[in-house]
Amino acid sequence: MTQGAGPTGRPRLLLLSMYPLDRGLWGATTRITQMRDALARRVELDVISGTRSARARSMLGYVRRGRLRGLAGIYVENSTTLPGPGDLTFLALARARRIPVATYVRDAQQLFPEYYAATSAKRRASRALFLPATRALIRLSTGVAFPSRGLAAAVVGTHGAKVVRLLPPGSRLADAPPVDPRAGSLLFVGGLRYPAHGGPLLLEALERARAAGANVDLICVSRPGEEPPGALPAHVRVVRAEGTQIDALLPDVLATITPRRRTPYNDLAVPIKVMEYLGYARPLIVTDAIETAAIVQAAGCGVVVKDTPEGLAEGIATVAHASQEQVAAWGEAARKAAVANSWDERAARVLEMLGLDA
Repeated sequence: MTQGAGPTGRPRLLLLSMYPLDRGLWGATTRITQMRDALARRVELDVISGTRSARARSMLGYVRRGRLRGLAGIYVENSTTLPGPGDLTFLALARARRIPVATYVRDAQQLFPEYYAATSAKRRASRALFLPATRALIRLSTGVAFPSRGLAAAVVGTHGAKVVRLLPPGSRLADAPPVDPRAGSLLFVGGLRYPAHGGPLLLEALERARAAGANVDLICVSRPGEEPPGALPAHVRVVRAEGTQIDALLPDVLATITPRRRTPYNDLAVPIKVMEYLGYARPLIVTDAIETAAIVQAAGCGVVVKDTPEGLAEGIATVAHASQEQVAAWGEAARKAAVANSWDERAARVLEMLGLDA
């Protein structure tokens, strides 16, 4: 058996998730669950997840059971909240034993007021501590990855000489039938509680497009409390679904839509939903936030519009009135991009960061 190999002869890896993985699928947990499953297809995988206190107890038990012995590496999925003392102590112990650590920093919302208003002492403290705590986590890592270069610059800046890698979200290949010529629904998945998410923009654009003759409606897949507020018109339907449950909606879906406003954070973020949309094999309608627009433009899988009601309405109308050949071509391009950006490909990059054979 090789160093760091489990009973099967494959390397043994620990996934440290700073989110609980037993409370449903949404942005971060969708990513981590997909990464967990992709890694488990390649290595012998241990998983520690949960809240800060739950993780601390699990990590203490992991050490006491001697599970650090023979461990080939640790992959950390950081959370929006700060890493705890238990996380940093555990990783310091692992590094003292020369176990490589690869850390993924998913966001930096504390640094951007459109997502994180410092309206309380606790929030002000979290904002002040975000960079020191995150950089401490980075110093304990042998490799660090971000979804985009812009986010890396916001967090790392000129601090340290750590080599930064890009590890944007991957795509799941959904059970997606070809687009039905009769399909007339736009699909949005996620929360619309922040103005920057574009909820009011989406609803106004939808009304404008319908008034101009686009025969479309909206399926909004959101968790309770994250759907658009107030009374909704009959052509807006809120659905509770997650993961593969969304696939059952696809026969009615003409295109997916991402109405995010252009903000400093949205320009550098890579929404998980956009990468998931690729796997639905439907055209994408997105606003021109920099990273999101780049994905769609590179793949040639939809339309990019201004983040105004007029711009988004025009994008909706463009897709609604497009020929079936054009809609199919956009969908095929989306599917092709999803294949190239699979979670298995992302897992292979993690193993490369850890110096393991992918």
